[in-house]
Amino acid sequence: MPIRDWPEAIRPRERLIRDGPPALSDAQLLAVVIGSGTKRRSAVAIAESLIHSIGGVGALARADLTALGLGPVTAARVVAALELGRRALAAEREGDVLDTPDRAVRAIAPHLAHRDREALVVALLTRKQRLITVCPVYEGNVAGTSVRIGELFTEALRRNAAGILLGHNHPSGDPEPSADDLRTTRDAVAAGRLLGVSVVDHVIIGAGRHVSLRERGAVT
Repeated sequence: MPIRDWPEAIRPRERLIRDGPPALSDAQLLAVVIGSGTKRRSAVAIAESLIHSIGGVGALARADLTALGLGPVTAARVVAALELGRRALAAEREGDVLDTPDRAVRAIAPHLAHRDREALVVALLTRKQRLITVCPVYEGNVAGTSVRIGELFTEALRRNAAGILLGHNHPSGDPEPSADDLRTTRDAVAAGRLLGVSVVDHVIIGAGRHVSLRERGAVT
């Protein structure tokens, strides 16, 4: 049955307006973004099927346009909504003091958690380690990414940041640092001393875990 034929009290869009987003299930929220269904299936049924087939809302956040099984316009709308949500979450952290690995992870995770390829970001910091912004630097293949040390400092120098914090993900889920990770960190620390920009930490994010290379002694 099309949603327009449902009682108004249970239609997702009307419920969202009346009761707010928390009142809706994941599928109902997605249905609002999808907008309309087909002759055979409502937008809610399509949303439920999509969430189930793709492996949950977390997997939905990592999906690209072609993986959604929707028309191009609807798929673009869903991907845009997900990206806007990530950007809003990331923007909320601007101004936070990133003086512990846990706080650093909260700030950079929205930029990395949805990626299925290794990526590296640089958080720009004030002298008191307040977050200015997070800048994407590299995105590689599933095997890794190649880092040019100078590019880690480009935005920091342009925006007069006092320090940077490096962050990258391990798509394998294991956050243990590789030899390349350790070498990149040492080279970045040395370059930062020459440039007058401190490297305060390098945090690696895995599946539900993270590693701080400052805590491991690689950032001094």
